[in-house]
Amino acid sequence: MKQSERLEIIIDTLQREGKVKVSDLSLRLGCSEVTIRNDIRKLDDQGVLKKTYGGAVQKQDGLSVSFMPGEFFLNGEEKNRIALKAYEYIDNRDSIIIDDSTTGCYLAKIIHEHPEKNLIVVTNSLFVAAELSQTKHVDLFVAGGHTLGTPPSTLDNFTVSAFQNFNVNKAFVGVNGINLNAGLTSIGTPQMETKRAIIQSAGQTFVIADSTKFGSSNLFTVCAMDQIHAVITDSKVSKEILSTAHKNNISIIAV
Repeated sequence: MKQSERLEIIIDTLQREGKVKVSDLSLRLGCSEVTIRNDIRKLDDQGVLKKTYGGAVQKQDGLSVSFMPGEFFLNGEEKNRIALKAYEYIDNRDSIIIDDSTTGCYLAKIIHEHPEKNLIVVTNSLFVAAELSQTKHVDLFVAGGHTLGTPPSTLDNFTVSAFQNFNVNKAFVGVNGINLNAGLTSIGTPQMETKRAIIQSAGQTFVIADSTKFGSSNLFTVCAMDQIHAVITDSKVSKEILSTAHKNNISIIAV
């Protein structure tokens, strides 16, 4: 079982029962207690729960995670650093698009917490929309359509049409894979078409993705690397990738 799947089960159990035990989760998920403790420690570090002796309990002031996927909590520190760096490229009074990537969720939280920049934000992510809906320094637009996935986002022809009607300064998008030769790749046509529409609507596009996405190729190509302004990723990206990117005039910002 993937770690993201275990994290989802831990969170779901905690929200239903109020507490979890390491021993019970170990038996239920068929993995060692050490593995479960590491999972709980990861969620505790991110403020999702409170670690206790032999398990965990709900944290009264913890994050609202009822519809967040386990993937949100994987490489959380890296995604937060990437989002912080992305925020530096946003100017006051910018109009921006944030897509439905998990790193985009981190960026939305940072925008919410920093009122010094007045922004127009367009998104197809219901998490981003919920995070920014009551944010006074943000003028929010949500691209409509059929909701899919967890966390839910809009992904269909209506969504594509909606994005085609916008003209923003910058877009911040996540991808399933980054191949320096093939370009940005996606797992399905709805995701591909939506991201293409976003990129075409933006003056500059920043890819926000952790280093695990490099070298991964999926069936559908979103765009070539020369159609994006820069990739913002974490410092674990290999020297080989950085060297190849430099030779091909591809901007990679590692944080």
